[in-house]
Amino acid sequence: MFDYQGAGGGTGGDRTPIIKFSAKDGSFIAVDREQVDGMWQSKETELETPTKVVMDLAVLEMGWMAFKPAPHFVMVKAGEPRPERPDEMDAQGKPLYKWGFRVVLANKDIGLRELSSSSKNVYDRMVPIYKAFEAGKAANAGKVPVIEITGTDRVTQQLNDGSSQTWRVPRWELSGWIDRPEMLDTATQSTPDVPAPATAPPSAAAASDDIF
Repeated sequence: MFDYQGAGGGTGGDRTPIIKFSAKDGSFIAVDREQVDGMWQSKETELETPTKVVMDLAVLEMGWMAFKPAPHFVMVKAGEPRPERPDEMDAQGKPLYKWGFRVVLANKDIGLRELSSSSKNVYDRMVPIYKAFEAGKAANAGKVPVIEITGTDRVTQQLNDGSSQTWRVPRWELSGWIDRPEMLDTATQSTPDVPAPATAPPSAAAASDDIF
């Protein structure tokens, strides 16, 4: 089951360095934490497209996420029973937790990253990626899907009050399969307020594709 159950927007991550997607301008931003004069600071690098990543869809998670202000997730692997939505409300009296997904991806340029989003428009673009993975995984045992990101598309969303909003969504597709790189098995999850250093790119022997 891979159904959208909420609304809203946002991205977040835990100890695995994150990559954010902005539904406003269509940018993918890799975020690293580094110490400057004893203080942790964020360093942001925009991912250039077109590009390819491997995506660990076998352990893709979906569920509820919120920022309080640190990110908090109530997630299960795709296909497992949907978790209960926490009942916390925001300052406007709306549910604090939004439905979304979380997945690990990697390539030689950005290393290992975690991508999450509770934007319905972004979630809708993940659905066909996951369905393609489900359709092809039996014929590709021991491999992981290659996702080709060629850019973004512009979408217009009609609101209940008659107005509209314009967003960007990823233009991506499952374009192939490669042997599972060891890097994917180093992803960790921990408390989000403990920064982790950037993950070094894998060695050339980690995979047989030019992604690495």
